[in-house]
Amino acid sequence: MATSFSELTHDVIELAELQAQLFTLDLKETSQITRTSLILAVVSACILLGSIPVALIALAQLMVEQLDWSQAAGYGVATLVGLLVCIGIGAVAWSRFRTGMVTMKRSREELSRNVAWIKSSLRSRVQSSPSGPD
Repeated sequence: MATSFSELTHDVIELAELQAQLFTLDLKETSQITRTSLILAVVSACILLGSIPVALIALAQLMVEQLDWSQAAGYGVATLVGLLVCIGIGAVAWSRFRTGMVTMKRSREELSRNVAWIKSSLRSRVQSSPSGPD
């Protein structure tokens, strides 16, 4: 019984080491993918804060001058265009972020399989071990 438990303990430690290695690899991969989405979000914010307002003002003025719209209507439509651009860029950043988080699924699945194996091994060893004195 002691040898069997010793073997099981060794196997559990081995699995824990492998699980930690897989988690480390998944964490590196996830950080690389999510880093890109974070950079995209920062670049998006910089562009939005820097050049988009100027472009939207120009668009509003174009509608006022060329279409004889009121200033309020021109600026309102230009604001709507700006919001739609921002939502589009944000959706791309969010999509990339979610894609990056999927890589952690591999670690979760492997951990679940390892825990199931440990439970199964414990159950089978307990059932196969001889009972104590009657």
